[in-house]
Amino acid sequence: MNNFVSLKILDKLRFLYEILGVDYDTMRLILSTKLTIDSRKTSNLLNNTQFNESSNQYKIMQIIYAIIGFFIMIIIMISKNTFISMAIYFSIFMFLMLTTFISDFSAVILDVKDKGILATRGISLKTMNASKVTHIMIYMINISLALSGFSLIASIKYGLIFSLVFLIEILIIDIFMIIISGLVYLFILNIFDGEKLRDIITIIQIGFTILFSLGYILVMNISESMNLFKNINLGVVSYFLPPFWFSAPLEIIVTRNKNESLLILSFLALVVPLVSILIYIKLTPVLEKKLQKLNNMDSSKNVKKFNLTMKFSNLVCRDKEERIFFNFVSNIIRKDRDFKTIVYTAMGSNIFGIFVIFNRHTENLNSYVYLLLYFYALSIPTIIIVLKRSRNYKASYIYKTIPIKNKMNIHKGAIKACLVNIIIPFYLIMCVIFVNFYEVYITQHIIVIFLVNIFITINTFNIIKKNMPFSHQINILKKNDAILENSLMGVLTCIMAGIHFIVSIFGTLAVNVYIIVILIVNILLFKSSFKMK
Repeated sequence: MNNFVSLKILDKLRFLYEILGVDYDTMRLILSTKLTIDSRKTSNLLNNTQFNESSNQYKIMQIIYAIIGFFIMIIIMISKNTFISMAIYFSIFMFLMLTTFISDFSAVILDVKDKGILATRGISLKTMNASKVTHIMIYMINISLALSGFSLIASIKYGLIFSLVFLIEILIIDIFMIIISGLVYLFILNIFDGEKLRDIITIIQIGFTILFSLGYILVMNISESMNLFKNINLGVVSYFLPPFWFSAPLEIIVTRNKNESLLILSFLALVVPLVSILIYIKLTPVLEKKLQKLNNMDSSKNVKKFNLTMKFSNLVCRDKEERIFFNFVSNIIRKDRDFKTIVYTAMGSNIFGIFVIFNRHTENLNSYVYLLLYFYALSIPTIIIVLKRSRNYKASYIYKTIPIKNKMNIHKGAIKACLVNIIIPFYLIMCVIFVNFYEVYITQHIIVIFLVNIFITINTFNIIKKNMPFSHQINILKKNDAILENSLMGVLTCIMAGIHFIVSIFGTLAVNVYIIVILIVNILLFKSSFKMK
């Protein structure tokens, strides 16, 4: 239980934990227990060798991040200006690491189960929280090293000191992401209680993704507007953007330029994370106590007998059994926080991609700007795949205990619920924005992409395993579930975008014909996909 490399490295930093008032031996024991559980290949508590699958998925996730890291390494390789390239690099890196933390590890830092067991043994709140943060850190560092590995190798061209500082900054960013998230959660915990608090935390997690997306765009724009070959003179806004903080020391190492702005930014890169760590440690007991609010359930909710969803169910579902499961799934996807966090984060990332390209290449796209809406379709497979997972998966026994005439009605109601509650509403909001910018002449293309979204939805359902909705466990290490299916649907989306582009070249009549063709294909596909098997 003590043979983990991460724990041996951690032993070298024992003095830091003791200075901060943490009982290191107790924390190490907790950590070694958790890491042992994580590394098990089988478990009597879970079916189908769940941990073995988790381990494989975690390795696959690291490989994917390494591939992404190879491509963002090109920023460093072709760099003509260290400050700009590293600011862009850190923007991408921080965005990816934050979304990873939010979607996979927020539940760990907000977990209150350990306290019920460990606090009764006289273990301090500071030690318990340190074990949670360190547990997350071990996984975050592994992922960040996979993501930055190629870049660290490429950075050797600037010298070993540059590479060493670069590595230290990567580790500081990992800690900074976790600490800032924890402090934000503490602020929210001070304001809200019970069930409302859980909803607010979910909104904050999704908001983090949007905030860092906007920050990335801002960094790109500021970087383009600066003439760094002559002088570095940053505006006040730049001092509030962490990517500039961490790129400044590297610029000083390469150019020996000790510009006042660079020195201030370098100071912020060191001091702000350090101060945030000290504040977090000071407030750790408060955070652990406030987390108990998550156990407070607000039972005084007003239940509406009739709502908009039920009215929609009467319109889109002819079969009574299908209508029941449409309402059932609609109710869950509105309330399930894990589902909303994963789905809305994925959607936010893709929508972010649309606006980055929209922001930077509008003139080049000209009349084909509507093709950017295909980025939205890339998030649809995630919605359909996550639909089968839930924290309360054990309740899926209901599918076996109630009399169901046709089990395909469950799937049909679930897919329609996703379309009505998530896929179509968000697409329409994006369309309103695009029509507002580009007038009504792209309406035909909006209809085409709307039908393609439905086409992608049905085909995703066809290629994944036909598991019942919310019948499988959500595993925090299983972020990249159904990687093959996601990739196939990504390729299919690109193919559909290519066909759309070719058809649009032939004019309005060709687009109208294409609309009719896709509509017919969708109808036939929908009927064949939900037949009894």
